[in-house]
Amino acid sequence: MTNYALTYAQPAETATKLVHAGQGNASSIVFAFVPQNMEIKTGESITWDNPNFFAEPRSVTFLKDKKYFAEFAVPFHVANSTEFQSLDPKSNAEPLFEPARPGEITKTVVTVNARAFIPVVIDSSGEKVTYLQPNSNYTMDRTESFVNSGWLWPEGKAPPGSPPINKFTVTFEKPGTYSYLCNVHPGMSGSVIVE
Repeated sequence: MTNYALTYAQPAETATKLVHAGQGNASSIVFAFVPQNMEIKTGESITWDNPNFFAEPRSVTFLKDKKYFAEFAVPFHVANSTEFQSLDPKSNAEPLFEPARPGEITKTVVTVNARAFIPVVIDSSGEKVTYLQPNSNYTMDRTESFVNSGWLWPEGKAPPGSPPINKFTVTFEKPGTYSYLCNVHPGMSGSVIVE
């Protein structure tokens, strides 16, 4: 691969490079990071955005191990007496849960997984979880188990109630190869080679 393709025709002196999480319009959709691979120097940054014409999310997710992959919806146990009320009483919404069996004191509710949906970092132990602000700038030190941008939406196209995330910037502190994927479309993957 040529240097031109690796840097997406961005000047070498630019400290922050840009990667598009997909591209396309109503008739031609690209499910790929553009460019897919980047070469940068230690201390440089990459910003990912979602330039798509259509309102479909993408993400930038770095995983140390597949066990950290965050599913969109996951089951949780709650007390049977727990009642769920929509914040908008006029909405056509209802939680998804499996009714409790007689004698059970909990029921299973399926809900959105925050770790898939909003920006988050899990440390090297896999135990300390830090939630980041939307459109965050994060500095990776290569010890993280999980780094997720949250769902990146095209500018102005986040659905009501969703965080309006449209970019995510990472500064790379240490040399190495950093592989990542889109948790919405796991077939979308890329890498950052830091020299």
